[in-house]
Amino acid sequence: MSNSNQPRVRFAPSPTGFLHVGGARTALFNWLYARSQGGAFVLRIEDTDQERSTEESYAAILRGMEWLGLDWDEGPRVGGDFGPYLQSERLDIYREHLDKLAASGHVYKCYCSADDLEAREKAVRDGGGNWEGYDGHCRDLTPAQTAEYEGQGKPFAWRLRTPDDGVTFWYDVIVDKREFQNEVLVDRVVFKADGFPTYQFAVVVDDHVMGITHVLRGDDHVSNTPFQILIYEALGWKPPKFGHMPMILGPDKKRLSKRHGATSVEEFQKLGILPAAMLNYLALLGWSPGGNADEVMTSSAIIKKFSLKKVNSSPAAFDYDKLNHINSEHIKRLSADERLDLAKPIIAKRSWALDPEWLIHGADSTDAYLGRLLGTLGNRFSSLVTLPEQIGFFFSDDHYVDQEAWDENVATDEARRLMIALADAIEEGLDMAVPQASNAFEEVIRSTAEKLGVKAGQLIHPSRVALTGQTRSAGIFEVMELVGAPRTVRRLRVAAAS
Repeated sequence: MSNSNQPRVRFAPSPTGFLHVGGARTALFNWLYARSQGGAFVLRIEDTDQERSTEESYAAILRGMEWLGLDWDEGPRVGGDFGPYLQSERLDIYREHLDKLAASGHVYKCYCSADDLEAREKAVRDGGGNWEGYDGHCRDLTPAQTAEYEGQGKPFAWRLRTPDDGVTFWYDVIVDKREFQNEVLVDRVVFKADGFPTYQFAVVVDDHVMGITHVLRGDDHVSNTPFQILIYEALGWKPPKFGHMPMILGPDKKRLSKRHGATSVEEFQKLGILPAAMLNYLALLGWSPGGNADEVMTSSAIIKKFSLKKVNSSPAAFDYDKLNHINSEHIKRLSADERLDLAKPIIAKRSWALDPEWLIHGADSTDAYLGRLLGTLGNRFSSLVTLPEQIGFFFSDDHYVDQEAWDENVATDEARRLMIALADAIEEGLDMAVPQASNAFEEVIRSTAEKLGVKAGQLIHPSRVALTGQTRSAGIFEVMELVGAPRTVRRLRVAAAS
């Protein structure tokens, strides 16, 4: 056990599914507490449920943690002084401590099968009684009864003998004092008939042996805590400090689930959420920096402000719109190079590339071209999901078109007449064999409008939709520069002919 005065916390997921945002928030709060206090953050995998644990889920949990930037000081792939960090590799440790409990009489053998328990539960309920989970059938077996079961070779589990009276309590670091009457506690199984410990037992042994000082977890574990405290006491150990964080609810105030939308970290990654934004938003679910502080924060800023005293004991509602807002703010605050790094995989996925025949002013490579495009977007680049719609028209004639905008701005006789006139003017006024800058296109548009006796906007609006498929874009002169004169003329003529 660690003798360090610094806190040691852990995140101990079961590899039975992907990393849910609830688990990710639990991991984050533990990580923040460790980093803010100069302590250690331990990752432990609780895979004693052999039927449900999978390698796929194990890998997904590690990917999710790494994506969020929640680095662990001890655990899988890292090692440490208290390994191994997979419970399935720690069975000898659990059996050693089970033997201690058996020798002291704190546990007893239970020969009840699942069918036995189900039959007795049915009988109790049919008789109008309440089934509490176990009726103590094997608690005080006579030597003769035990010998009979042993002679039959009947499998057995081990159950903890809980007190019949008194109170089990603890001072929760999130919600203050909590207590349970011992008479309502059931003798739960600590070691299953298959030779594996239950969660309740393994978690206590691991937390003690690994020197965990604070167990910070979701408040769905509150009912487990008194039983675990009794295991600590039976083994003669001092329990760690417990803190139970509020549940995460959906917008309808019911427990967050698939019916609300994405719930796993990997789903949000696919939706274009940045890891920094996801971490930022998860931190705000049940915690607040206080005062009028900006809620858009880096992980280092959150670490500096984090305190368990500011963790709310009330449930937190997951707000998808707020997550998207925080994500857009993180994107806006990125440097030009960081934005380019985000956009490049999106371009590569669509096989978009700069064609030398486009004759683009000031761009001699796809990266340079993309950098120019992102620069024209400015803060309009706020979503990885909508980015293809915002820049697709620069790379391809087959791009997104807002049909309503097209019908209103392009598909009229007057708009067609003006676009043909502008296409003619560009071909006549500009050298189509060399790249042209935005000011050259501006001069042509304004002089053409003056010649035709119309406002410049009457040329700009249909041209914007003809070139981009949308009514909103970067400045039309910059768009024409980056689309290039030959493609600009071609698109204007195609639109006029449609």
